[in-house]
Amino acid sequence: MFDPVGSDMAAHPKRNTAAGDARLHPLARPSTSGEWALAQRGGMVDGATVTRSSRFLSGFSFGLANQVLTLVVGLFLTPFLLRYLGQSDLGMWLVASSLMGYLGLLDLGVAALLPRETAYAAGRNPERPLPAVSEVFGQALQIALLQLPLVAVGALMLLPLLPESGEKLLYPFLMVLGTFVLLFPLRLFQAVLSGLQDLRFLGILQTVSWAAGTIASISLVLANAGLFAVAAGWMVTQVLSALACLWRLRTAYPDALPRKLPKLSMEGIRSWLSRSLWITVSNVAQLLRLGTDVVIIGKLLGPEAVVPFTCTAKLVSVLSNAPQLVLASAQPALAELRMSSNKERITEVASALERLTLFVSGAVFCGVLSINEGFVLEWVGTEQYGGLGLTLLFLASMLLRHFCLSVNTCLFCFGHERRLALTAVTDGVVTLVAMWTGVYLAGWQGAALAPIIGICTVSLPMNLSLFAKDTGRTVGQVLRNLLPWAIRCAAVAALALGITMGLAPRGFPLLTLAGAVVGGVYLLVMGPLLFQGTLGTYVRPRVEALRARFVSARGGGRLGTG
Repeated sequence: MFDPVGSDMAAHPKRNTAAGDARLHPLARPSTSGEWALAQRGGMVDGATVTRSSRFLSGFSFGLANQVLTLVVGLFLTPFLLRYLGQSDLGMWLVASSLMGYLGLLDLGVAALLPRETAYAAGRNPERPLPAVSEVFGQALQIALLQLPLVAVGALMLLPLLPESGEKLLYPFLMVLGTFVLLFPLRLFQAVLSGLQDLRFLGILQTVSWAAGTIASISLVLANAGLFAVAAGWMVTQVLSALACLWRLRTAYPDALPRKLPKLSMEGIRSWLSRSLWITVSNVAQLLRLGTDVVIIGKLLGPEAVVPFTCTAKLVSVLSNAPQLVLASAQPALAELRMSSNKERITEVASALERLTLFVSGAVFCGVLSINEGFVLEWVGTEQYGGLGLTLLFLASMLLRHFCLSVNTCLFCFGHERRLALTAVTDGVVTLVAMWTGVYLAGWQGAALAPIIGICTVSLPMNLSLFAKDTGRTVGQVLRNLLPWAIRCAAVAALALGITMGLAPRGFPLLTLAGAVVGGVYLLVMGPLLFQGTLGTYVRPRVEALRARFVSARGGGRLGTG
């Protein structure tokens, strides 16, 4: 959904062969099934790790660039919409955006399962991966078509949930609902590309489609289109994304597209839904934990109260996507790795992923803590800031959730959908009860505290024990492995808290300076952890490559001036 407030993851020798070149340049995607398989093959020693990590880094880099662009444009867009739409209309749109999350549950987890199943199919059939992917894709597409009537009925059932004062929102929301229903089966194109790890293209597409939707919304707002403007911006983003993914599949992976829909028996449907249904349960829990705060605040405190809550969370909501990009980018590679590597190797990679996620999450925690108050005051004014206490609750919830997500991503790739779903729904129920009670008693702070209660009482204890068992460690060993990170991160966080409470920087130049100081100290203190253990085997070659490129560029400059 278009969200105007905050859209809201040892070097190996290089072969001088055609196969080696394909691995060294995995983003120049081969168009035939055989060439694609050739680019994927190779053991851990001869370059496959370079391929997976290169795809991961490319997808993460483009996704991160998109988040930075979203943040920069958001600095302009939210005050712009507050001025032209008003706080009440903007609050209603944010509530409608949250309601759309419930409609996405009606695919019963098929779209969320498809990237992993695509990676599994490719990993099981290294000689002819794309025809195998085509079979899986065809089955998922047929199920999505069967789900269309359910989605249409579900869309209409959302209308009574609009705010009582939301008459102006009715027709724009109907436009959004209709577009969602029509594009429902086409969402699978992006899921297949994610499973094929074409992350560079998806990163570029995310930026382009978001930019197109934003430009459309701004133009229509200036034309006095009101809430129809933000609805049209969302529609442009979704249509462009679906069509671009179809084009990419037809041109780069034609063998992955099914020539005709395969026969799908009731047993086949049950097989898909038995796996994807647990994902739906997890998604329900995710909405209970994170997608209901705006709806509850809108119901109990009014639409106007939604805007200060979301503005205070702006930096957290946007920048917290970076650690999630680490996990999302790594998930297909983890699934593929599961099909081709032993348990020890998977454990090493899981440990590296966990450490990298927390490294990025800690950087967001410390950076936002040092500047959030001054940022919100300069951005939208004092009346839209919820206070330091609310900021700390948002950041603590983010850090705990990222740790849980790093654990859950590995468990999902190990096939524990049922356990994850049961844990998540229990967490979600606890969070929902705590949130409704918290908002009634304590307003915004109650809404921000509720996810922390759910994480600490349910998700962490239940999933951490299973993760330790799967990776051959104890819970104590997993937590002790995090101790160096936790001590260093706490020290930098204390510095950030001192800056925001003692110096209280105001104005974007001082805020930039404060953020740069905290970021530099964080990198100095935490940087050595990147070069330790398995994570170091991924980081060191890329740091050396960047250093060599820099030295080469400087050498070329001196030659040019001589």
